[in-house]
This record gives sequence, structure tokens and C-alpha cells, in this order.
Amino acid sequence: MKGVLAAMAASIVSLTAQADSILLTKFDFESNGSTNVYDQMAATLTGAGHTVTIVDARVAGNVAVALGGASYDQVFLWDLTSNAYLSAGDVSALSSFWNSNRGLVVDTRSYGYHFQGADASEVALLQNVASQLALSGGGVWVGTDHHPGWAYNGNLFLSAINVNPVTGVFSDPVNFADPSSVLLAGVTPTDLWAANESVGQAPIGVQPNGTEMFIHFGHTRTDGSILPYISASFPLEGVDPNPVPEPSSLALLAIAAAGALMARRRPRRSA
Repeated sequence: MKGVLAAMAASIVSLTAQADSILLTKFDFESNGSTNVYDQMAATLTGAGHTVTIVDARVAGNVAVALGGASYDQVFLWDLTSNAYLSAGDVSALSSFWNSNRGLVVDTRSYGYHFQGADASEVALLQNVASQLALSGGGVWVGTDHHPGWAYNGNLFLSAINVNPVTGVFSDPVNFADPSSVLLAGVTPTDLWAANESVGQAPIGVQPNGTEMFIHFGHTRTDGSILPYISASFPLEGVDPNPVPEPSSLALLAIAAAGALMARRRPRRSA
């Protein structure tokens, strides 16, 4: 019976370890030299075992069509543009997706993936984000720069799900990068594109929709206030990879255990 229980538990836990299907938005600034930055980001994510589909989000309605035509676990909304491209239908589709996949990461220094996407720390950070969103049961990564000007599409989505928007223009040096953050595993924070660049402030704290956003990377001012460059809907230690099973999962385990016990007690027929 112990073997049956172990197998059942393993099958339930393994559901959270599966590679995810990711929808990546393409906006402007496709090339950095000879590198297609969207293909590069997709390669970084597929290198971690995920599958990636790139959608041209510059065409109004394309994101909604993509989300309605296939099943995705994560959306990487890379707002690499100074234009507001998303239609009302796109924003509505993204909101509906997030309501079923409620992990959230906001990265206001995401243009680092354009300028130095092959950097080992940028690669590790992006893969860590996908891993934690997978453990969250799916979700959305919002990659922007500063506001106003470079966060229009990201803020349209954040406002639609009642999360505070990306704000301001900052270039303060990074002095908050807790090594215990799961997003910074394998990352050298000073290698990340942020300090001395113009980036935005990510939302932290309890949001209007009740989601709590935690700072993972940013700047602590002399007065003790925090300027977050990366925030997430999970704390520094990340998502619990072995959560207490839901009642339905516990019921499955109980049924399996009862069945195994009955099988062991059932008398054998004589020949």
C-alpha cells in the first residue's frame, strides 16, 4: 500500500514539474545588431524545457486570437515598444488568462534582454521566472521599461487586472538584491541591465485586487523607502514546490489507499 500511495503522490507532484507552453509577444525593435531578440528570448526559454510561440502583438486582436486558439500556461508580455498596440479585446483576453493562471512577475528593466540577452545572468533570471510561474500554476511576466513612454501595453494589462501600474523614470544603482531570491539563483545582480539606465518602478505590496507583490531586485533609498525594479506575486523563497494537496487530491489518495487495502484483504479462490 505504501508503494501505491507513493506513486499517487509522485504523480500529483509531477504535474507542477512539467514544462510549460509559453506565448511570447512581439512588438518593436526586433533586432539588436544581427540578433533577433524575440528568437533569442524564445531560445532562452526553450533551453529550460518550455515550448514557446511568438505572436505579433502589433496587430490588434492577434493576442486574443492566439489565447483563444490554443492552450498556454504562461504569457510573456514583453512591452518592447513606445506604442500602445494592444486592443481592448487583447487586454480582455490577457485578463481572462491571468484570472486562471495567477502568477505574476513585473520586470521594469526587461530591456536588458534586448541589449544583452545572451548574458548569463539575464538568461538565468528569465529561466528562473518561467520556473516560478510554472510552480505558481502559470501566469504572466510583464516586461517593461520606464513610464511614460515604454510601458503602455504592460500598464494596460496591469490596470485591467487591478494591479498598480509601472511608474516613473529611475536610474538609481541596485543595492537590493537578496541572494535568497529564487529569481536571482545563478544571477550576478550587478551584471543585470538596470543600474545607470532609465527604468520604471514595479508595483509592490498588496494590490487593489488583493495580490501581494514582493520586491526581488531594486534600490533601497537612504530614507529606507524601496524602489523596486522586479516584483513578483511570490516571496523571495519562491513558490512552495510541495504544497499541501488540495482536498480533491487527498480524496484520490484515500480512494487509492482503500482500494489497495481491499485488494490485499480479498481472499483467494481455491483451485
